[in-house]
Amino acid sequence: MASYRLITFTIALCLLAACDDASKPEQGNVATKEATHTPTSEKIENFKKQDVDDKSAMQATILGDIKKKLPILIDQATLLTEISMKDNAFIYHLDVKGIPVSVMNTHYWQENLKKAIQVQYCKNDDKMNIFKDFFTGGSVYNYFVDSKLIYTVTITPEECHYVN
Repeated sequence: MASYRLITFTIALCLLAACDDASKPEQGNVATKEATHTPTSEKIENFKKQDVDDKSAMQATILGDIKKKLPILIDQATLLTEISMKDNAFIYHLDVKGIPVSVMNTHYWQENLKKAIQVQYCKNDDKMNIFKDFFTGGSVYNYFVDSKLIYTVTITPEECHYVN
């Protein structure tokens, strides 16, 4: 049962960055104040100044789209409450309930969690490859119990050659 939860949990986390909630009705195109007040020529100039390899705008868009959907209940024990980015790494803030800290602190639990996350992260499919292209620093999973950081898992693209 715990393995099933763990696998379900990691699949949801890894695919979260590429998820699309089609069940929500589409909203009309409502321009923001900034968009309506910024002259088109200024937007074009900003675009021209942008480096061709600058992924920051798309990273911000991905983060913003996901943040609109938070919090997300991953499973019975895990709630995704925050996401962020640092050094091109996608960072998850996960609140855990129902799993004793003593269990979370065991080598067995931590190693199995890391392996399950790594398998999902290292999948060679279009969604995960796009995700890894935008967040080249990998993914960081921070697990909290009662606002206290209990465990952190970091997975980087360099680790994937061990899984595939």
